[in-house]
Amino acid sequence: MQTPAFTFHSNPAIDRLIKSDLSFSPLENYLKKLNSSSPARRGMIEELIKTLQQYLPGNKESSSLLPGPDDQSLFDLIYFALNPLLADESDCFFAITSPLPGKIHYCTDAYNHLFKNGMAKAKSVGGADPEVNLLNEYKNYIYRLILSQCYHFSFQILEPEHYSYINPETGLEEYYKVNIDTRFIEVVFTGELPDITMDSIIQAGPTRIDPLLLLEKILPLHLFELRGFAVIVLENITDAFAIDQIRNELVNQEREEHIYQQVIKSLGVLSGDNAVHFSLKSLARLNNEKIVDINPEIYSFMMDSSQQFEDEILLQSLVRGYEENPVTYYYSTADNAGNNFEIPIQGILESKKVKVYACLPLLFKQKVVGILEIYAFKELSFFENILAKIAAALPLLSQLTKNSADHFSDKINDVVRRHFTVLQPAVLWKFHLAAWNYLQEEQKKGSGASIESITFDGVYAIYGAIDIKDSTLKRNDALLKDIHSMLDESIRISEKLIVSGCPAQEIKISCIEFKSRYQQEVTLEVEIAILTYLRGNLRPLLTPLAAEDRDYLAYINAYLGPADSENGARHANRYILEQKIGKLNEDITGFMAAMIEDLQQLHPSYIKTFRTDGIESDIYIGQSITPRSNLDGGKIRAYRALQLRHIALIGNYTNQMSLLSTFALQTTQLIYVPGTPISITFRNDEKRFDVEGADNINYEIIKKRIDKICIKESTERLNQPGKIAIVYQDDDIKTEYLHLISILQEEGILRGNVEVLHLEDLKDVFGLMAIRVGI
Repeated sequence: MQTPAFTFHSNPAIDRLIKSDLSFSPLENYLKKLNSSSPARRGMIEELIKTLQQYLPGNKESSSLLPGPDDQSLFDLIYFALNPLLADESDCFFAITSPLPGKIHYCTDAYNHLFKNGMAKAKSVGGADPEVNLLNEYKNYIYRLILSQCYHFSFQILEPEHYSYINPETGLEEYYKVNIDTRFIEVVFTGELPDITMDSIIQAGPTRIDPLLLLEKILPLHLFELRGFAVIVLENITDAFAIDQIRNELVNQEREEHIYQQVIKSLGVLSGDNAVHFSLKSLARLNNEKIVDINPEIYSFMMDSSQQFEDEILLQSLVRGYEENPVTYYYSTADNAGNNFEIPIQGILESKKVKVYACLPLLFKQKVVGILEIYAFKELSFFENILAKIAAALPLLSQLTKNSADHFSDKINDVVRRHFTVLQPAVLWKFHLAAWNYLQEEQKKGSGASIESITFDGVYAIYGAIDIKDSTLKRNDALLKDIHSMLDESIRISEKLIVSGCPAQEIKISCIEFKSRYQQEVTLEVEIAILTYLRGNLRPLLTPLAAEDRDYLAYINAYLGPADSENGARHANRYILEQKIGKLNEDITGFMAAMIEDLQQLHPSYIKTFRTDGIESDIYIGQSITPRSNLDGGKIRAYRALQLRHIALIGNYTNQMSLLSTFALQTTQLIYVPGTPISITFRNDEKRFDVEGADNINYEIIKKRIDKICIKESTERLNQPGKIAIVYQDDDIKTEYLHLISILQEEGILRGNVEVLHLEDLKDVFGLMAIRVGI
């Protein structure tokens, strides 16, 4: 037993607010009230009272002396009275403190050891000032004492605090709960107690005023005095605390790998041995077949080590076999007891110098959802005890790995929905509502139930198009170059045949005539006709000679081979062109994805894109799409501004790329903004959204025709490289976009030359105008 020279924790501000004296009078009063039929127990109580009276204020021989370092008999007597006689003191974390648990007057060696070796209060959540927290904790403690003793309100005096401690032997954290016994504290009040009810405190709750502030007004602490002593008992709650930490991680919103790291840390604390390592992995299936690693950042000993296998099928079969027979795999080099591993896994463990290993199945509704691996690189004497401790956490780990698999499935479905279907999140709610209505109707009518139409009225549309300039002409030019290359090579081969005595003169003349006839335009039909001629006339001459002359064989393979070979010499120029177009389209798609993400963050909308020789997009934003999110004119203008900015940035990028590339591809940028809202309806037969009604169809007609529209009374196309064209019919749209353009001009994104143009009339469409500005 020790009288330590340190404090539990104290606060000078509290010492100034209330007087707190160590006294044994409350204990004497408590003992006198006890009744016992046991003579031995009565004798102990009488002995304790007799000893106490030496230190009570009424004793003339003692001036309220307190037991000092050399006189601990009273403290010892209190300790033995409050604890079982045969309790192991090395496991008893016991202390006697002043009525406010600040100064510690007496404690067990075990208690003293913890605090001298770095025990500290567990960090509070929320980042509040520790001094303020401590002051408020003391005030709560005091007022609960006051309300309990003076007003007989029954509740726990103090919420248990948690303290952490780094065990020097294991290097792992241990956690202790502070239990405070206040039976031997007496609250003394000078004057008349105010009349207070629990209802009056509850009614003045957090919605009006902090109850603590209210109590400080009506029950000032300087009117009270605390006498007696408190008993503190620390309870080791490491196992329960670690389980609670794992439980808390199930609702954590952090990154998944961070959650798993924290869970692994808690498992280490639960094991109590720093030589034990853990890995935790979710077993998620793609299409209910292949096991996939849904988060490579989360380590798994088995799966990461199994990368040594060159045969992916072997790994899949091992995991599948484990799913079919989910037993705990156990391995130990000491005696090989319980070793039921397949040979390849055992080989990995031996190569990694693992001494002890266990793989536990994590089950959710009788299905394997993950694995927990426990391993060590040295022999462990009580490994079974660790497994028994971990068993309490298995249901939580199963839920965690199930959550990971569900999250993976949700992400797959979200990608499919966003990129491969029209059911985007902004409109999905209405499909859910329609499905619910259908299910209700189906219950009433059976097979006669019908699905309702999905329509969104009053939506504002914005059409945008990034188109590769003259892509058709470039393809024709590439085809012409490929045909001329083939004819040139055919002429060379014919001349070689003629020199060797083969009758190829007529073939050579025909190839020269083909070149002369097709100097400007050419079609695929012409290519097929020329190939048919060469295969029918030149190939029969070459085939017998190809085995001896590699030049003939190379020509046959390059030009007269199968028609589906698109990367050979016969398609060289077209292949390069398509590669360039594909790369440019990928880049534009990336820019468009960023635009869509920014637009959706601004306000949810329905956006569909089309890939041709470039990218087209339809943006629909309306109150009917987002009935719970207010949509006003300001958001609509912000939407148009954001789309214009992104289109301008894409145009800037394609301009720069065309200057850097030797195979230049230029793009045109077009926006169409109708002045009035339209309606879109989901067509169940075609599984897509479409416009309906004469006024709405007008939008579709215009956007499909304006890509080749010319300026009125001119042959000049509206669409030009290095410029953005904005087509409109409403003067309000014109005013709005001229303002948006001026902003982008100030930022240096758009150039200063702005044109306002009248456009040629289309069939059934009149009065179109456009703004055109340089990028």
